[in-house]
Amino acid sequence: MTLRRHRRTRTQQPSGTPKQGVVVPAVLPQILLEAVNADTLVVTVNGNRLATTPIRRGEITATVTELVGRFGSPTRVEVRELDGSIHADILTPPDPVPRSPFASPEDDAPALVTLPNLLEFTASGFVPGEDVAVALILRHSSAGPTGTARALIERGENPVITGEVILLGRISSTTSVQRID
Repeated sequence: MTLRRHRRTRTQQPSGTPKQGVVVPAVLPQILLEAVNADTLVVTVNGNRLATTPIRRGEITATVTELVGRFGSPTRVEVRELDGSIHADILTPPDPVPRSPFASPEDDAPALVTLPNLLEFTASGFVPGEDVAVALILRHSSAGPTGTARALIERGENPVITGEVILLGRISSTTSVQRID
């Protein structure tokens, strides 16, 4: 096999090269959207599935825009449909808004990015692919003399993540109750 060198005779910048000031990483971040059914997709970022539930097709734009903005660099976005077709593109984050010459010096400070503080809970015994409900335990109640239990929740209550969490298999009825440490 021989390699050939091609010479460009045009002086214009090729359309595939990035804009000035855009740093392209050696390995592009990747967002993978895999169709679960006709209306929902599972999002995977750099090989790690997002902790949230699958998204609806109407949420694709907002989700991808937010993720590409977080990366701050060109990102490969791939959508795998149920019929086996794959749609891929490389998206770049929007240009930053130019700073106003009348802005105060406080505006120069970079905005602090809040990193998610994730808790992970795992359990086994579920049917592969089944929906698993995740529930926070707000409080406990006792069953009455007839074996029935009643729970009252105030609609305006803001739940606090403390205590325990339940993973409940919707098909297998597998239940896992775990402490939140």
